[in-house]
Order: sequence, then structure tokens, then C-alpha cells
Amino acid sequence: MDNEIDKTTATAVSTQLLDAFNSVENAMRIIQERCSQDEFEAFRSEAGKIAGGLYLLLEPLWRAYPDIAPEGVVMARPEKKGKS
Repeated sequence: MDNEIDKTTATAVSTQLLDAFNSVENAMRIIQERCSQDEFEAFRSEAGKIAGGLYLLLEPLWRAYPDIAPEGVVMARPEKKGKS
């Protein structure tokens, strides 16, 4: 991402996407508690695709600004091209 997005914007986007991720997780818990195993497995499969897509959006932000990643997520800044 090469810091194309400033840290303030990256932080705001990260917060929104994490909220979406948590909503998907919470919805999955509701389905697991209230629906059949087959319904849960089908829902979990699709929810996993959404969660994976959200991670693909979050990961570059966290790489650019490791300090905005949630606790426990360790991201190293990418090395600058051309440096050895």
C-alpha cells in the first residue's frame, strides 16, 4: 500500500472493517445457537468468505501502520524496494 492512505484514514477504515468482521462473527454465533447443524455449516462457509475478504482489505492497512492492528496481530512494515 506504500502509505497511500494516511494513518487517520487507515485507522477509521480499520475500525469500520473490524466492526463488520465482528458482526459476521456474531451472526455466525446466532445461527449456531438457533439453527440446524446443516444451516450453520452453510452459513459458516459463506461467512468465512466474507471474513476472508475483510482480512484482505485490512491486512495492507495493518502492514502500512502496524500499530493500528488489533492486539495480538503482529504486522511488520514491508521492506522498501531497492534496499538490501
